[in-house]
Amino acid sequence: MTGGELLLEVRAEEIPARMLVPAMRELAELVTARLAERGLEAREVETAYTPRRLVLIARGLPEREPDREEQVMGPPAAVAFDADGKATKAAEGFAKRCGVEVADLLRVETEKGEYLAAVEHTAGRPMAELLAEILPDALSRLYWPKTMRWGSGVGPWVRPVHGLLAVFAGQPVPCELFGVAAGAETLGHPVLSAEPFSVDNAADYRKKLAARGIEVLPAARREALHRSMQEHARRLGGELVEDPELLAKLTAICEIPGVVVGALEERFLDLPREVLITSLRDHQSAFTVQQAGSATASEPGELLPYFLTVMDRPDDPAGRVQAGNEWVVAARLADADFFYREDRKRSLEERAGDLDSLTFHVRLGSYAGKAKRIAALTEALVASMNGGEDGEAVDGGEAAQAARLAKVDLTTEMVKEFTSLQGVVGGLYARQEGLPVAVWQAIYDQYLPASTDDPIPRGNLGRLISLADRMDTLVGLFGLGHVPTGSRDPFGLRRAAQGVVRIALEGDLAFDLDLVAAKAARLYHDRLGDDGFAGPDDVVETLRPFLHDRVRHVLGLAGYAYDEIEAALAVGGSNLPDLRARVDALHQVRGEERFLSVVLAAKRIANIIKDHEEYPLEVDALAEEAEKALHRAYGALRGDIDKAAAAGEYERGLEKIAEFAEVLDRFFVEVLVMDEDRRLRRNRIALLQAIHRTLSRVARLTEVVVDKGEYRK
Repeated sequence: MTGGELLLEVRAEEIPARMLVPAMRELAELVTARLAERGLEAREVETAYTPRRLVLIARGLPEREPDREEQVMGPPAAVAFDADGKATKAAEGFAKRCGVEVADLLRVETEKGEYLAAVEHTAGRPMAELLAEILPDALSRLYWPKTMRWGSGVGPWVRPVHGLLAVFAGQPVPCELFGVAAGAETLGHPVLSAEPFSVDNAADYRKKLAARGIEVLPAARREALHRSMQEHARRLGGELVEDPELLAKLTAICEIPGVVVGALEERFLDLPREVLITSLRDHQSAFTVQQAGSATASEPGELLPYFLTVMDRPDDPAGRVQAGNEWVVAARLADADFFYREDRKRSLEERAGDLDSLTFHVRLGSYAGKAKRIAALTEALVASMNGGEDGEAVDGGEAAQAARLAKVDLTTEMVKEFTSLQGVVGGLYARQEGLPVAVWQAIYDQYLPASTDDPIPRGNLGRLISLADRMDTLVGLFGLGHVPTGSRDPFGLRRAAQGVVRIALEGDLAFDLDLVAAKAARLYHDRLGDDGFAGPDDVVETLRPFLHDRVRHVLGLAGYAYDEIEAALAVGGSNLPDLRARVDALHQVRGEERFLSVVLAAKRIANIIKDHEEYPLEVDALAEEAEKALHRAYGALRGDIDKAAAAGEYERGLEKIAEFAEVLDRFFVEVLVMDEDRRLRRNRIALLQAIHRTLSRVARLTEVVVDKGEYRK
């Protein structure tokens, strides 16, 4: 039995694009939950939307809900019947209330004794009747970031409702929403095909909308729009500058995926590529076109004087849509051109003093102060990096210049207009002023990574500037008590911390992050120290677990198991490349049976020694041959682990631990640790304590979870 199909469509005035996807997800969840409360389930639930339609299709629904039987408890049997076994008024009243005869009542044993009970039979209601209750309730419960009322106070909802289509198994569902009655009719495009038409089911609905040029499924509409955009770009002799987020937005603001082509004045091509693309995207939701084949691995393609956007109609015969878009674009680009030329009248160095009047945080001072802290922290990072044996050296003078100028573009007109270009604008201006490549790239990339899909900054200088900037922000705001809780993170500190983690890991920056955080905290001098924090040390202690949470997230996404991460973190997590190496080593060897045997032994050792103070190991007190052999093997293992750790060859170290399994197993079989002799007992515990410390050099093995599927003794 395939079941019936529900087709629901709400027609409203245009709903903001950003609200559509969350609303449809929530609607599907609400309807599914309301059905589940009645023991019902759809075989498939599909959602769709346009700016003026919310659509839900549920397939495989039963024609009616199942009949229900429910046992209803009555009075105790001792109360329901008298001494002669005759029914009392309590029994008669209960039977009457349940619609049965006293003779039909059941006797049920409970923890409190024997009680009367009755079985009530409730016939299942038709699905259409249930949907008439479920659908208006679910729609009215949708969360909208902003709502409104209309008419005589109808609502609140996101936009005024103009129509409601609700059909189950080919028949209208008798319900209404905000006074609009449901039916089996809908409309096409409000201008091009506004005549009503009836539909029988979802397939009929899509077919008739498609005949009017409307694609209601967003994935199909996005694909059609993308394909049309690419074809128009080819006709112009170019190729589309791809932007998935912009494509998703354009998909959400049209029903008919028509494309309008507009022309730019050639002079606007003199604007930096990033400025031109951002202005068209942010102000006109428009794509740009670049010369076909002009892009290289290191350089983007040359832009052409055209833009493409959506027009929610199949064509533009009179050219009015094109003309309107071109007029707005010309005005917007003229503004951008003006800002660009005004900004270029002063160099970044000349603007640096303007940071004094730009507030970073009311209690943490200006951006001028932040720039000085970034410079000081970067200087310390450069000294540490250049003092190491590996890695690309960073020029100290270039580092100081990049740190000094990194935030200067916040004072420019261009960044005030396009806040998403902060950092990028500074990098562009620095390049045009002839600053060294490492400097302008560091300024340009300073906010990377802004999302999980972004790369980290190019080159070590950019990575150091970005890391110093984020650490300064984290320490400062943590020092004021702004620690994220639950879903609240108004300052984006989780994103900042994840940036620190990714830069350190992917950039292979082997800094001690505890020391970096402590240095950053000291640079605030007396600005930190209230709101529950005694000073820099307290800030570092609070920040450390927060950073470790981000480490868990990043390494988890890389495919490592949670217990591998926890085991490595337990013995140190401030040097992230080193931490990752230890996690990876553990990941590589955990499948070896010998290693898992040592893990189990480590857990046993930890349980034995946990309640004992540290005892000195007396070699001459080793009595049994098995414990002498264990001591010799321990000495060799300690040397091997020291060498492997010093070389960063943690997998080799863990393999040596795996080789330790046989002698350790022999010890537990042949030697009684808790010997009655106090000296022997303490000495054996001391040996196990020393072994425990050595086994924990790479990772705390007791954190590794061993299940029966992994270990076969």
